[in-house]
Amino acid sequence: MNIAILHYHLKPGGVFQVIANQMQSLKSILEADQQCQVVILHGQSQEQVSELQWPESSQLHVSTQAIAGLGYDQRSESEPNVSELADRLLNALRANRFVPDNTVIHVHNHSLGKNVSLPGALNILAREGYPLLLQIHDFVEDFRVEQYQHLRAMLGIRPHALGQLLYPQAPHIHYAVLNERDHRILSAGGVPAERLHVLTNPIVSPGKLPESLSIREEMELERGIPTDAPLVIYPVRGIRRKNLGEFLLWGTLFKSRASFGTTLAPDNEAEIPSYKRWKLLAQKLDLPCHFELGDSFSFKQNLAAADAVITTSVAEGFGMVFLESQLIGQRLLGRDLPEITTEFSKNGINLDLLYQVLTIPVEVVDKDRLIESITTAYSKLVQILSGKSHNEQSARSSLDQLLKPGTIDFGILTPDLQEEVILQVHNDQETVARILELNPVLEKGLFPQDAQAATRQAVASNSVAIKNYYDPTSIGRKLHFIYRNLIQSPRETAVSCLDCSETILESFLSLERFRPVRSMS
Repeated sequence: MNIAILHYHLKPGGVFQVIANQMQSLKSILEADQQCQVVILHGQSQEQVSELQWPESSQLHVSTQAIAGLGYDQRSESEPNVSELADRLLNALRANRFVPDNTVIHVHNHSLGKNVSLPGALNILAREGYPLLLQIHDFVEDFRVEQYQHLRAMLGIRPHALGQLLYPQAPHIHYAVLNERDHRILSAGGVPAERLHVLTNPIVSPGKLPESLSIREEMELERGIPTDAPLVIYPVRGIRRKNLGEFLLWGTLFKSRASFGTTLAPDNEAEIPSYKRWKLLAQKLDLPCHFELGDSFSFKQNLAAADAVITTSVAEGFGMVFLESQLIGQRLLGRDLPEITTEFSKNGINLDLLYQVLTIPVEVVDKDRLIESITTAYSKLVQILSGKSHNEQSARSSLDQLLKPGTIDFGILTPDLQEEVILQVHNDQETVARILELNPVLEKGLFPQDAQAATRQAVASNSVAIKNYYDPTSIGRKLHFIYRNLIQSPRETAVSCLDCSETILESFLSLERFRPVRSMS
């Protein structure tokens, strides 16, 4: 069996880690007489990935190959190069003797708008008879405005036609999604059940962590992080949906009692202004929030140094941090995402130190300006994504009802309003006390005190559940099964469109799901 894996890059984190974990999963299940050749096609230079280590065995052989034009689009580009990219991919496949009869092309996030040539190039590969497994980690329709605009502008098509292009249909084109929510969305959009798979991410333990004290001492020396207060690590790249304003709010609420750190800066130009905004605000207010710890300390070192892990993200595809934190024995603080974590709960994973809402008194912000700013931002995004006007009065009424209890979720605020709240908290101890009173789980999670033993027991129980449900071996068997089915699938030279692609877009566009920080800087 030959597997060609396609992704734009192999930079640390995110999809790269998923690919590495999937390779580990395959390695764990291949029998002695089974051979699997894997080539990972990517858009970086080969020199940039030459030192990467992949799980291999006498049955599993992994190599990488750079493909010009497979990386992220440069915004200056004016025309997609579909046929050129398809030719390069076909040449790479043929050079590796990967023919349609014994090959599966496994593509990660093909529809995300990072490369406008890729969807069309994949259609050409499908017409050549290559089976495709299109694994969707994130949907461009899920308020990813820049990517959506980029796709439409470059391809010159309306939303309905765009959906048809992004989700090609044929017996030898299958889809993999990360959870039941995404399965329901694609199923409602018209993807047949036999071609649609829930393929959860395998969770691979990072192994034994280094000793904590020496790392904390080094952090104190290099970054001024004191060793005598809890350190809370947010192990992410600081893109907008990670909601760094809320991370700063934690630092402001507990500024004399704990330290907070993030690991990586964004590498996407569109994300830089927002990241700089929060980094500069933390410096201006002298908050105990430390950025880019991953530049000086490894992933394992950061986790070992942490007294707790935090997430303030407002949107995730799978939510690795919810599970990885438990597997390494760390309690997890911060924001719950029921769209993602409901399945974890069903599988016996207890994340009761998280909150679904970080409650803020409405009087901390101007109510009328809050309603107006959120309504305007939401209506603008709906117009961009769907091409349809939205009833602003309806949105205003919904927000007004939401504010009736006299509180608002910090995660719903625009970045400007979030900054205003942070400044108010920084300058007024009464506001600090009020927010902590409204959100007792913050203090309970950060300073467990008498509940520490119970917290350790819950984390240990979660670790067992994760090994039962997200074990690399069981997921490796499922992945191998999907690959075998695809290789045996009938081929059709005609590739059709998804009939109900607009349903996918509509699944994401409710006001209740809208979080301005995802698209505003």
